[in-house]
Amino acid sequence: MVSKMKKKFDKYWGNLDNTNLSLYVAAVLDPRYKLGYIKYCLDCFYDASTVTSFILKVQTLLRSLYAFYSKGEIYSLLSEFMRQKEHSTFDESLNEIDRYLADESVNPLTPSFDTLFWWKQNAIKYNVLSLIARDVLAVLISTVASESAFSTGGRILDPYRSSLHPKTVNMLVCTQNWLKSTNEGLEEQNKINLMDKNTIL
Repeated sequence: MVSKMKKKFDKYWGNLDNTNLSLYVAAVLDPRYKLGYIKYCLDCFYDASTVTSFILKVQTLLRSLYAFYSKGEIYSLLSEFMRQKEHSTFDESLNEIDRYLADESVNPLTPSFDTLFWWKQNAIKYNVLSLIARDVLAVLISTVASESAFSTGGRILDPYRSSLHPKTVNMLVCTQNWLKSTNEGLEEQNKINLMDKNTIL
């Protein structure tokens, strides 16, 4: 079992070259962590040159996303005015990404922090980055491999592991799915579990 887990880990996380960079871009777009947290975590597992190279890849992807989003944005007169106003109040050498990364991070221990709401509030300050954050952070990230998420194969008894007849196993699986799909079924399942405990005692 451990070797299978190790194989699965290596498949998705064992080699930095195989990892999905958008996961790291999403972490950078979390104002509590930004780039510093990724660097800290990677420093725990990889050598300095590997970490530097990987951070550069994440920054390159973020900058290419920024370039793509800023080209597609059609600015109104007010948006153009806001951009000019921002440029006058900030150092000209810092673009939006550099300003975001240089600004102080939000305290990671802030209770019930809503990242998407933070980006909505700061959309004027980070016009293009807020659009990137909206799209990147809206993608659901799952740690469950897709092939196992939709399969009940490992959770069903096969004929070699059970003395139950295959039709009985099929009925039990169908009943379990039915019970889990309704609130009444959950109450019935709790009653059955209670009766089983009383029977055992």
